[in-house]
Amino acid sequence: MQGAQETESDVASVHREDRRKIYLAKSVRSVAYGLLSAALVLYLNEDLGYSTLSSLVITGLTVVGAGVASLVGVTPVVRRLGVRRSFGLFAGLFTLSAALLFLASSPIVVVAAVLLGGVAAASADNGPLASLDQAVLPSTLRRRDRLTGFARYTLLGYFASAGGALLLSVPNALAPRALPFLPPAPHPWILIIYLALAGSTWVAYATVSPAIEEGMPRHAIEAGAEISPTSRRYVRDLTALFGTDAFAGGLIINPIVAAYFVLAWHQNAASVGVILFLTGLLAGASSLVAIALGARYGLLRTMVVPHLVSNVLLVAMPFMPTFLSAVGVLVARSSLSQIDVPTRQAFTMGLVARRERAPVSSTLNGARSIAQSVGPFPAAALEGAGYLAAPFVLGGVVKIAYDLALFARFRSVPIAGESPDGRPAPATSSPSPSRGSR
Repeated sequence: MQGAQETESDVASVHREDRRKIYLAKSVRSVAYGLLSAALVLYLNEDLGYSTLSSLVITGLTVVGAGVASLVGVTPVVRRLGVRRSFGLFAGLFTLSAALLFLASSPIVVVAAVLLGGVAAASADNGPLASLDQAVLPSTLRRRDRLTGFARYTLLGYFASAGGALLLSVPNALAPRALPFLPPAPHPWILIIYLALAGSTWVAYATVSPAIEEGMPRHAIEAGAEISPTSRRYVRDLTALFGTDAFAGGLIINPIVAAYFVLAWHQNAASVGVILFLTGLLAGASSLVAIALGARYGLLRTMVVPHLVSNVLLVAMPFMPTFLSAVGVLVARSSLSQIDVPTRQAFTMGLVARRERAPVSSTLNGARSIAQSVGPFPAAALEGAGYLAAPFVLGGVVKIAYDLALFARFRSVPIAGESPDGRPAPATSSPSPSRGSR
């Protein structure tokens, strides 16, 4: 029955090699994001001479740029250019913004670079490329494999981001004091590597085959502009909920965490790089846990329960009596905090029809990114005033409220492939139809 259910031919419409290229591009991009999330404030402050406050403001603007590009740019660009060319365009902006930041000599150029939507100094990837990835991936996977596919996508992103942060801990091996075409600076290698990674991301997307268009054709994007009333209600509620969670996440982005350990425990850049590497590594590993938990307890419960526990640990972290105990609690928190990421992606795409995925993904990612961009400013003000624990306590409390509200709102909403009680449906010999070719 055409359009009634997802079939093996639907899954085969995008080649496996293209999915691997999306995974590769995500990994390379995440190395760059991990490096810059740990190093941007340091670079702006020590190399370019900006004040700490100005550096934190620019860090927040990177999230604003990514959010605006995702929220208002993805759907019209895909509608006009198609998926493949849109990948190329947004990857090109990523490379251009890196080049501008690399060559920056004035605040105007730096701000222009971060507002292009390509520079990202947050561990979360909510930009236009992530929106496109998440809209295309479901069409490359069988419905029962979506959580696994998104978990791999998340795992690669967090492992790569952790590796990027770890680069900051080996400056003597990678940081020349001067380069022939640049003035002397402590950290020129940071943006050299970032620029190289941005260019590599563009190459990965440029080699995606034309067959990728079949997973999300332009006529489906046109139809997707007419989101059903039910999906519109879901998106409205999810926008508010995810925005709340993202604002709380903005209070504790990596530069804020790095500043906390520098100010509270007098750690250096190398130590901070190792801490962020460990937290990123465990956050990525938690994606594998999401597969098993999601298969046993369903998507919503897997999203909420570990996330709730992690937020209790977040509130407790700044009250630990020693540096090692604070790191231990933060690492424990990281091992739970990102279990909700692949489940959230699979849950959201399971709520809406295929034709609605691109606008829904870009709307939710953009809203998350813009909401997250607000968080660093009050967090920086609180840390600057000496209230070092406040961002973590406030962020944890808000996130706990989000978890409870999310479960209350969607506990009775059916998801394709799950039984009415929210647990995975038992396997049957023939697939059951789902609304709108989910």
